[in-house]
Amino acid sequence: MKQPPRIGITARSADKAYFDGWVRNYWWAVTWAGGQPVLLTPETATLPPDQQIAQLDGLLLSGGGDVHPKHYGQRIHGTEKHNIHEGRDHLELGLARAALAVDLPILGVCRGFQVLNVARGGGLLQHVDGHRSPKESTNYHDVAVTPDTLLARTLELDGSFAVNTYHHQAVTAERLAPGLQASAATVDGPALIEGIEAPDRRWVVAVQWHPERFYELTAPHRRLFSALVAAAGDR
Repeated sequence: MKQPPRIGITARSADKAYFDGWVRNYWWAVTWAGGQPVLLTPETATLPPDQQIAQLDGLLLSGGGDVHPKHYGQRIHGTEKHNIHEGRDHLELGLARAALAVDLPILGVCRGFQVLNVARGGGLLQHVDGHRSPKESTNYHDVAVTPDTLLARTLELDGSFAVNTYHHQAVTAERLAPGLQASAATVDGPALIEGIEAPDRRWVVAVQWHPERFYELTAPHRRLFSALVAAAGDR
């Protein structure tokens, strides 16, 4: 019997409290889609990135804190120092580059969207107001998907739609990495890219919102996980 595709899920820590608060939704989403989740954290990463990637069929770069701006040639100017975890930066940037090198399917979510852009040589707007939900509620804003992109085909959505928003950093057109394509953007307010993909790779998609929070978004967003697992299973 064929084994489920092994999907690596990056995280800051393997601690149970952290897992329950920050990782569980990704784990459940991958399992729902038919994949076998594999937790990847700085403390469990005992192998070089290419050897870790060799044991996986797909990679999910999850949400979390801020990437240190030194990784895109800037000083801290809006990045929150208390939200930087350099071990996680080292882990995820290495894994993203190793996965891209062998054309491993990748899904990036929120921080993972930003990590993918930095891994390919792009940068970040270190702070943007009004895009982080407060702890007690969830904020939403509209994004427009670019027609005829992998993201549009995966979601099977046209035009604009509402997404949840939990970020205070962003990718803009002038900060988009070479070789990446914008596939979704904000409709109102600052011109921010909210979806990216790699046309030179088989299946690489990242979004700034949180599709793993099934209880906050409509069903089409779940297709990001089923598409990732399907691409991983086709390797």
